[in-house]
Amino acid sequence: MNGRPPYKKDLRLIGAGHSHIIVIKRLGMVPPPGIRITLISDDTHTPYSGMLPGLIAGHYLFDDCHIDLRKLCQWAGVQFIRGTVKRLDPMTKSIICHQYPSLRYDLLSINIGSQPALNTIRGTLAHGYAVKPVKQFLNGWHQWIQSAYSSNRQYNIVMVGGGAAGVEVLLAMHYKLCNTTPIHARFTLVCADKHLLQSHNKCAQKFFTNHFRTLNINIITGKKVIASTANHLLLDDHTSLDADFVAWAINAEAQTWLTKSGLKCDSKGFIQVDRYLCSISHPDIFAVGDSAAFMPTPLPKAGVYAVRQGPILAHNLIATFQRRPLRPFKPQHRFLSLLTTGNRYAIASHGPLFASGKWAWRWKNHIDQTFMARFNPTPMPVKNDFNGSAQTAMRCGGCGAKVSRDILQNVLTQLTVPSNPDIISGQRDDAVIINPPPAMQWIQSVDFFRSFIDDAYLFGRIAAIHSLGDIYAMGGKPHSALVTAIIPYNDRPIMQETLLHLMQGALTTLNGENTTLIGGHSGEGPEVAFGLTVNGTLTPGQALTKTGLVPGDNLIITKPLGSGVLLAANMTARCQGRWLDDALTFMLQSNRAAVPILRLYGARSCTDVTGFGLLGHLQEMLTASQCNATIALDAIPVMQGAQYCSSQGIQSTLYPANKQSSGCQHYIGRHPSYPLLFDPQTAGGLLVGIPAQSADECLHALTIAGYTAAKIGTIDEQGSNALITLNG
Repeated sequence: MNGRPPYKKDLRLIGAGHSHIIVIKRLGMVPPPGIRITLISDDTHTPYSGMLPGLIAGHYLFDDCHIDLRKLCQWAGVQFIRGTVKRLDPMTKSIICHQYPSLRYDLLSINIGSQPALNTIRGTLAHGYAVKPVKQFLNGWHQWIQSAYSSNRQYNIVMVGGGAAGVEVLLAMHYKLCNTTPIHARFTLVCADKHLLQSHNKCAQKFFTNHFRTLNINIITGKKVIASTANHLLLDDHTSLDADFVAWAINAEAQTWLTKSGLKCDSKGFIQVDRYLCSISHPDIFAVGDSAAFMPTPLPKAGVYAVRQGPILAHNLIATFQRRPLRPFKPQHRFLSLLTTGNRYAIASHGPLFASGKWAWRWKNHIDQTFMARFNPTPMPVKNDFNGSAQTAMRCGGCGAKVSRDILQNVLTQLTVPSNPDIISGQRDDAVIINPPPAMQWIQSVDFFRSFIDDAYLFGRIAAIHSLGDIYAMGGKPHSALVTAIIPYNDRPIMQETLLHLMQGALTTLNGENTTLIGGHSGEGPEVAFGLTVNGTLTPGQALTKTGLVPGDNLIITKPLGSGVLLAANMTARCQGRWLDDALTFMLQSNRAAVPILRLYGARSCTDVTGFGLLGHLQEMLTASQCNATIALDAIPVMQGAQYCSSQGIQSTLYPANKQSSGCQHYIGRHPSYPLLFDPQTAGGLLVGIPAQSADECLHALTIAGYTAAKIGTIDEQGSNALITLNG
């Protein structure tokens, strides 16, 4: 039986804005029974806007002002999908994504922010950088600094937009260049209004006007930019400005897919919502923050409203499922503004009140740090929120545990499987009839394991990559595959989507590897598990086995180690999101392109590094080849974060058994990569013996092909010494 109540409904959150972050934290503390919650975001980290000027100025590091979504979602028990939404289909309650299967929803919330209205000015898309999305702006700014760093010429930096974002970001850029780089630059701010900070009081406006003059920053007010070229801006009075770097912080507009999805939006494309934050045209869709146009009263695009909408949204989403009364959002008429001046100094304004000083910066810093700390939860064990009571009828075993016919048929009709002339049986036959290619040997392998990530499509892709690994390690060519899928009992639409995403993920990999999906089996179980039985072909006499190592060979590995410890860390929210992203990228890399390279340079013996870890699989090769080996620990490539997680005592459950059976029990060193020798790898790389005279050329070819390959050791004569000697 499942360790939780079955899911009955799907709550999808699009975008990782401030409101949704608060929703995730609140619902993670008290998980609503029967509701599967999913966050869809195009990045693993989301910025906290209040600290971005400090990041640009150099007062903060990236992690200080970005929330790690993977860690937060893992802690909260929320499914995280990294993807980009293209549009909605409200009629079918579907979310259409870019390069990801569509997602169904019962209830949907949108918190994707806004972006500068660049399409209102000619040339902006090609020249300059909008301050939103933040990631693109930061990348563009850092690249520009690198390009200008060694030049002696004077540059022109122009900020277009005189609101709070434009003022704070320009002052942060000024501080960064003047205090931490040798770059010489003139700074200009162009403001369409008559005064800077039009929505703030006169004291704030006067303060920043004087501050800009003190810093020799040119201010142009009452004029609009009407066009942008490679090095110039054209104003509406037909004058022009030299501009080497342009930042756009002009009035906001919405992402275009909101209107295209049929939602009722205002003239700028923002979703019109009522006082309960619910779409006025679609009662099953909520919108908050800058994504929304609050119809009871117009609100400025300010983060303070998104933060205060978070608790109301969390209540209303669950109340909608439970058919309880909703709470109205009551925005305050005035709010405190704390604006920074580039250095560690800030002003505070509230209505007509104004103050400034270093104390204001310290106050703001305390508020910001406190906010961020709320979303860096303490790592905790994997949660089990099932209280042991009978939440549903006992599920059967045997063939009674198969996935129902209608779910299976609905999934199969949505899959596109390329034909294969070697497959001669019909799709509805009980078994598959295959005509193997003539004069070829037939090889088979099977792999199956429980899910390690709460993303069925991604898991299906990686499981297929992993299962193909044995075929490639033998030097074979995959031909066809059968799948075995286990999914937990949930409401029928949720089960169907889970199975569909697993199959679509596997099929994406198989189609890319020219491998035909020929059938499989599906059933119910306590958790998602998936595997494939793969058929392959091999030219007789061309197998790469474990018996071919020769003394003098160099050992090459084609992927770094560390996936096991990183996945173990992720289970308890101890793995940074960027580390897991890095590991997933390696797991998604096929070994296919490596095989012809290894053959070209005389590969003698090969295996894939998977569950038994590097040393376990190397030990199998050495025993079969009757050789010893010397490994250079410094040469072993490792995934980002793997050594750190290992140093914290985090281990995969298979680690102790792998270490116990290793061939180097007497190593007494403290090399940080040593524990990773026993780390079980998912979709790991190939470990191969290459003649010494060809090893460097082979390594170069693998690198050109995109592999993070390394020469990690040598094969020695079999002797009385340890089977494996570690240096380092």
